[in-house]
Parts: sequence; C-alpha cells; structure tokens
Amino acid sequence: MQFNRVGEFLGVARITGPHHNLLQLRLGEGIAPVPVLECLPAIGKCTHTPLNTDKLVAAVIEGISSANKEFGTNHTATHIRYVRNDTPPEEVYGFLAFSIVRHLESNGF
Repeated sequence: MQFNRVGEFLGVARITGPHHNLLQLRLGEGIAPVPVLECLPAIGKCTHTPLNTDKLVAAVIEGISSANKEFGTNHTATHIRYVRNDTPPEEVYGFLAFSIVRHLESNGF
C-alpha cells in the first residue's frame, strides 16, 4: 500500500493483481456528519462493475469506527474520494479506511 497526502485529504492506494483501489479521506473529529462522497475520474481504460456507493460509505465508516476503538481516537470521515473504475468488493474500503487511521496514528502523514 502507498500512503499520501493531497491537500487536506489522506490517501492510500492498494494494487493487488487485477484489483486496484484508491481511497482519500478528509477526517474530522466528534459527531460524524454524513460524509461528502466524490467520485474521481477513471484511471486507465479498464472497466468493472460499478461500485455500490452505499456499501462503500458504510465500509469506510465501519473501518474508521474499528480504528477508533483500537487506537482510542475519535475520527470521522467528512469527505470520501474513490476512483470511478476501481474494483470491488466495497468491503476493501473499510480496510483502507482503517489503514489510513492506523498510519496517521503511528507514522503521521
């Protein structure tokens, strides 16, 4: 996985064989708002079944919640970015969200 910061967004990219996913989050703290979801333009020419955005958002929220429990933090997602032609399953975005919080808490960005 590759972690990066793009302005106020914390991001991670994961490529495993034919699967590729990018997640960028703008984090806040406290009461969780409904996150703004932004679909970034497709990268490359591959096409896949479109991601289910409701499942993607739910997975991100669950991943952050799990990370908060593990690290004693209170992060929330205010904005979520993903790439239009990334691959399912949506549950991987929960793992990516957890990984962003873990990286932030252990290494910073």
